[in-house]
Amino acid sequence: MNTLSTVKPPALIYVSSRRYLYLGQTQLRIRELHAAASSLLVCLQGTVRFRTSDGDPWSSARSILIRAGSRIAIDNRDAVIAACYLDAGQPDYLLLKRQMSSARHGIYYRHAHEQELIESLIELRNDRPDFEEAQARTDAILHRHVDRTAVTLDPRLTQVIARLRHTATVNIPVSALAAEVGLSESGLIKLFGLHIGAPLRRHRLWYRLIDFIQLSLAGTPTALAIRTAGFTDAAHLSRCYSGFFGVSLAYAFSKKTSVEYICAAHPEAAEQQRSAHGG
Repeated sequence: MNTLSTVKPPALIYVSSRRYLYLGQTQLRIRELHAAASSLLVCLQGTVRFRTSDGDPWSSARSILIRAGSRIAIDNRDAVIAACYLDAGQPDYLLLKRQMSSARHGIYYRHAHEQELIESLIELRNDRPDFEEAQARTDAILHRHVDRTAVTLDPRLTQVIARLRHTATVNIPVSALAAEVGLSESGLIKLFGLHIGAPLRRHRLWYRLIDFIQLSLAGTPTALAIRTAGFTDAAHLSRCYSGFFGVSLAYAFSKKTSVEYICAAHPEAAEQQRSAHGG
């Protein structure tokens, strides 16, 4: 008698410069991360081990909150994970850390409502909603047990983040960004590092990476997508991708990798498509 094996559906990735969401179906090996954006990692199945430096002991967890700018090693040999890269323009990180235990160096773990969080993300993965619904449901999942008004961000910071998100491909000097919000260059660098964690220039690379992914998914040739997104060359892009996500660019976009990307329309890609068709 022939036995039919069950084929799992692909992992889902909702591509967004606000909340970028990965919902895994099978085990995914992650290397050391050097985060450019804060993220919440949740084990949908199994547990992971983590440590923040070679001298630290390994800790086990089913949920980890990683601050932008952090370096962290993840060992997830038998875990299926979800990862939500948080919106720096919202107090996502600040609200989540109130519900978790502090580990060290801006890393928090063991969400107070961990099992509910896991079940909600599994349900989201299995429902496979469209982009807008997934973003709305992710927002509700992240903030289900918190008072959103309890924490606010400095409006100067939110203005700079909005500028970075929408002008990532342009090397606007930090001094010019600072002047727009009435700060000195050193004042903005200090404010950004204090509240975001990653240096401003590194955080800008996060938005460039999202731009590259959106352009690539829209059919833009790789070399053009690299230039348009603002990367120096393919090696620069590759280093950023593996550092931010913990997996190589080649693996992520391999035809052998079972993943479905879902994203909203990208303005640069739409403009290139219009130009290509003489529109």
